[in-house]
Order: sequence, then C-alpha cells, then structure tokens
Amino acid sequence: MRCCEKCFDDTYLKEYIREHGRLGTCQFCLARRVHVIEAGELEDLFTRFTALYSPLQVGVNAPPDMDVHRIGDPLGTIIQEQWGIFSDRLGDTERHHDLLSEIFTANLRNEEILDAPDVNELWTDRDWMHHSLLDRWGEIAEELKHPEEHQPIAPDLEPDEADLAGAMDTLQWFEEDIGHSVVTLPAGSQVFRVRLGYREQDYQTLPYPIAEVGAPPAAAVTLPGRANAVGVSYLYAAADERTAVAEKRPHRGALVTLASGRTTRELRLVDLSAGMTLSSPFECNGDYLPSLVESCELFNNLNSEFAKPLRHTDDVHEYLPTQFFADWVKDHHYDGIRYGSAMSEGGTNIVLFDPAAVELTAVRLVRVDAVEVIYSDYTGDD
Repeated sequence: MRCCEKCFDDTYLKEYIREHGRLGTCQFCLARRVHVIEAGELEDLFTRFTALYSPLQVGVNAPPDMDVHRIGDPLGTIIQEQWGIFSDRLGDTERHHDLLSEIFTANLRNEEILDAPDVNELWTDRDWMHHSLLDRWGEIAEELKHPEEHQPIAPDLEPDEADLAGAMDTLQWFEEDIGHSVVTLPAGSQVFRVRLGYREQDYQTLPYPIAEVGAPPAAAVTLPGRANAVGVSYLYAAADERTAVAEKRPHRGALVTLASGRTTRELRLVDLSAGMTLSSPFECNGDYLPSLVESCELFNNLNSEFAKPLRHTDDVHEYLPTQFFADWVKDHHYDGIRYGSAMSEGGTNIVLFDPAAVELTAVRLVRVDAVEVIYSDYTGDD
C-alpha cells in the first residue's frame, strides 16, 4: 500500500518521499496528485523505533505490580506523542496505526509476518531494569551530595575517588553529544552583572564602582556557587539587564548597582539554555538514536539544575554535582556555560571560568519598582 508526503509532519520523511516517490493517490490519507511511496520502503527508517522502545513485559521491563495500561501504549501512540511524526490527516482517524503496521509487514512473506513488531500491543519507552544516562547521573549526584550516606568514614564529607570516577564515567558517555550544544559568543558581546546595594558619598547615593561589581578575588569566595567551589572565582552574568536584576531576587524598592560590559575575546560556551532536542528522529543514524535521546534527557536536566534558584538554607553539598559538571566542561577547554534563568522568563545567564574574559565598562543605580510573586503548594520536589 502507498503512503504519501501528506501522511507525515516530519520534514525529513516528507523530503524523503518527494525524492524517492512518484505522483499518485495515497491509500491511507486519500490525498490525490501527491508524492507517494510504498510503505514498505520506509521500513529501514522506522526500525530505529524498535530499538528505542520495546514491547511491554511485566517483570521484564515493567514492575510486576504495575498497571500496564498506565505505562504502555501502542507503538504508534508513543511515536506520535514523542515525535509528532504523523499528520492530522492520519492521527484524526487513527490510520497511523495501520500505516505503521504496513511499514513493518509489507516486505514480509506470510510465514514471516508473525515475527514482525506488533504495533498494536502495548509498548513502553521506559525500562525499569535499564539505567539511563539520566538515571546514572541522578545516582551519582546523590552520592556527591550525600557522601556520608555511603561511606563508613567521610572526612569533611567529601566525595571519594569512586564517586568522582563514577561521575566521570557517566559524563564520558555524554562527551560526544555535547558538541551539539556548543555556541560561540563573539568578542564584544554585551553582558550584565548586578550587585545588591549602593554606596554613600558626599551625601549622594551612588552605584558601587566598577571594580567592586566584578567577580570577587578567589580569596574572598567563602561560599560555593552553582559552578564554583569555595576559593574559586568565576564570573556570573546575564545576557540582558532584566535577567541580571531578577537573578538577585531584590525586594520592591531596592536599589541595586547594574553593571554592563563586553566580552574581551571570542568564547566557546556549552549552551544548556537552548535545550538539546532532535527536530526529527531520522536526523541521525538509527543505532545512535537511543543514546542521543538519553543525552538530551541529561542535558535538559542539567539546565534545570543550573537554573534552579539558590536558597540560603541549601546545604553546600547540593552544589557538588553542578560544580563537578562545570569542572568537566572547563577541563574540556570550554570557556563557560550558558543556562536558563528561573527568575526571568526567557532570560539566560552565563558563568565564565575566566573573569578577565569580560570587561565591565559602566555602572548605574536602578530601583526595583515591582516584584511579581507566584507561588504553589510545596510538595517536596525541587
């Protein structure tokens, strides 16, 4: 049976059908005078999903006491929910299940059809026995944050060599994918930095001088940050004024010193803020897709961890996983990390390992005229 370019929303598939198909009438969505192709010719492209997802088996890839209908769906449903491959012409009539079945069975002889993937049985995208990259990182992060829980003796509650080796091994899997997220910040790019407060001089209220708004000297760093340990000076800044001010969480009426500056050289940053996503599951080798999906999950989790607002009551060990990742990025010769702002919607922050990479050129005093408060019931999940 023939399917057509209008059966799909995925750009890669549409172009593939235009290139390899011919004009005709679609037997699935019934579109006429469109590029059509035998569904079986798409089998090699769609076999990647049988490696990414698996038929649901209680006790094998699902907990024995789990309601399978809560964690399983037909293969076409999972693919559509996660990738949006099929067009509404099929989705509205559920014909995408029929098309998927045809893709996997069209090239088989009758006696082989029983060996084809059953797209109508329940499939799952999670395997309770499989530790994904994000699962492994979560376990390592907990060990980094709470070394006292797994060490008989924990001098100064520092992670041991096994913890660090485990974290390094996990990120090693991540290394070849990080290049997808690297951005270049040209020399002369504008950045902003804020220090709460002001100075009084000659009965005037003035902003702090530029020298007192930049990154503190290493000896003055007595508290850890998301990326830096005690005694390590990194420069935290924002891409716009609003984000720079919001990140300090000032109260209404507060006076803050707002500094602007520019990068002194070209910088290569790992950009967590953009998120790591695949516009199409067909844009990479099929064998590589499962590991790339796991990298995307870990990447987006790291952005959330960097963007998460710090609390004065936070245990300093909470910062160890992101500090470890920052050190890993630095060791791989990147200049810093760009990440999303939790305090300013759409805003981005950067942390630079070399404070001299930015020259602050101007300061001014600004007043916070309003602060928006949005709240929700606390459930214990940060």
